[in-house]
Amino acid sequence: MKALLIAKGAEFPKTHDLLMLNNLCSAAGIFLEIDPKHLNTLTDYAVRTRYPGHNPTMDDAKEAMELAKLIRNLARKLLGI
Repeated sequence: MKALLIAKGAEFPKTHDLLMLNNLCSAAGIFLEIDPKHLNTLTDYAVRTRYPGHNPTMDDAKEAMELAKLIRNLARKLLGI
């Protein structure tokens, strides 16, 4: 998402909040059409896994990987790579 924003010349804050980045993408005319619930899920994994005792399950990890691949593929397509 950040690469897409850079490609559009859009400014963005230092953040890992994917919902915020998606909103910034939309404002820049980049429409990823990803369910906000999925973006919140990935953002939550990024925060939770930084602290001891909040380890994701194998199912959580698989879900996160699939969601991340979806976003990456959409971004690559939009960037033409």
